[in-house]
Amino acid sequence: MSTTTGLITIRRALVSVSDKAYLEDLGRALVSAGAEILATGRTAAALKRAGIAYTPVDQFTGNPEAFDGRMKTISFRLESAILYDRASSKHVEEARRLEIPPIDCVVCNFYPFEEALEKLSAENPGGQAGASLAGQIRDQLVDQVDIGGPTMVRAAAKNFAGVLVLTDPADYPGVIAELRQKSGSVSYETRRKMMLKAFERVLDYDRAIYEGFARQPLRYGENPHQRAYFIPSSGAGGFDWDLAALSYNNILDANAAFGAVCDARETLAHDMRERHHVAGAARGACAIVKHNNPCGLATGATIAEAFDRAWAGDPVSSFGAVVALSAPLTSECARLFKKKFIEVLIAPGFEEGVLEELKSSKSKLRIVRAPVGANESFIRTAVRGGTLAQQPDGCMHDELQSATAIAFPKNLHAVARFGIIAAKWIKSNAVAIVRESAGGGFQLVGMGSGQPNRVDAIRRLAIPKAREALARDLREREALACDLSECVLVSDGFFPFADSIEAAAESGIKFVVQPGGSVRDAEVIAACDRLGVAMALTGKRHFRH
Repeated sequence: MSTTTGLITIRRALVSVSDKAYLEDLGRALVSAGAEILATGRTAAALKRAGIAYTPVDQFTGNPEAFDGRMKTISFRLESAILYDRASSKHVEEARRLEIPPIDCVVCNFYPFEEALEKLSAENPGGQAGASLAGQIRDQLVDQVDIGGPTMVRAAAKNFAGVLVLTDPADYPGVIAELRQKSGSVSYETRRKMMLKAFERVLDYDRAIYEGFARQPLRYGENPHQRAYFIPSSGAGGFDWDLAALSYNNILDANAAFGAVCDARETLAHDMRERHHVAGAARGACAIVKHNNPCGLATGATIAEAFDRAWAGDPVSSFGAVVALSAPLTSECARLFKKKFIEVLIAPGFEEGVLEELKSSKSKLRIVRAPVGANESFIRTAVRGGTLAQQPDGCMHDELQSATAIAFPKNLHAVARFGIIAAKWIKSNAVAIVRESAGGGFQLVGMGSGQPNRVDAIRRLAIPKAREALARDLREREALACDLSECVLVSDGFFPFADSIEAAAESGIKFVVQPGGSVRDAEVIAACDRLGVAMALTGKRHFRH
């Protein structure tokens, strides 16, 4: 029964629990409040031992428990008693005609699937799913998949306007106190809170089941003492992971490398359209990632040229990195690998015979075939107490608005967009220094990542790296003498002070791109005008924490 205050009175409660904590306390409180308890198998036995009155659920449903307990609660009468809308006169009349009395409270926690899975994992610390473990999964895990419990809980949670659902014994004491205080009734606020908790529990339970059966062991996690698994998604975009050979970190780096090269390919295609496919336009892209940051990113007329330029951007950091290509690996490109140590290679395909050649010359190289796939609709990251979810950072063709007395040159828009992509994939605070290569194509020559302040990312990291890269290219001995005046510096976030511009100008940087949006934008623009720097604003930041 419902009142205008949002209270409902518990007249009938269905109780079916694997975890019997606080069960006797809740059972006595329900009976004391005048509620009838419907109970299943072992729950009924526990109530009986405690001397608490109950009605076996099969008397309510008219159906026997069958198939070793696989069928207990699923029935038209039981689910209807939970689901029908108490506020609908049509529903109430239909329930009366069908002789279905309402169930006002569902108390249920599920078969302990997670505990069974953890036990199997502990017994198989190497994570190898051999024949023995497969047999255990079949015999133990399958029997721990609850069907009736989640069905009842979902029904009660959907109908929380008229039904209380309890899935966690930790919530029983609070509900018991409320039943006593409100003469056997519970508030709308309590029902809503328990509804959210119920749907969360169903979500976690279903995820645990999927991951328990689908997960595949990795060599190790971020560190060798950490166990790790890969859980495939149906929207994985065709990645052909060699999981037996890959670690957690390998996959993280591979994911970043492939994301960066896909974005670079989009800019490459945009640039070709802008240039109307003129001779020298870039046709290949390569990303080189180390510790989840691109230390090399470039485009070129061929995939070999793109790789050569990407590696030249920072050959020291590229040692032992993950390499991603935007086009099939050619023999020409593969020959460039000979004296280079690469952990993982990702490509959408391979020229005939090149795979066999690689496997014979680089037996430890792990190879991933990764055709382009659709981005996930949301990216999820587990944190303490919950999960963060966000859309992928797309829409990379940012508009460039010149903000300084010296106009940002139109002929640098393409390289600036390439720099925006490079900065997007560098951990913030991120700075990318990029240039257009002779003969077409773009190259990341310097990057600063993961610093608490942006000026350090520029002065201590990006600028020295850029000078070193240009010195190698020009075969110069003195990196400090290298001219950065043709490079573009791109920041993933706004400059809060003019000090970053001053550091860039001191090194010879003449062109800067940033989102803008600081309360000191005017001060930063004034510094550019004073120092002869052309700056463009995009109005859009691309943080990657």
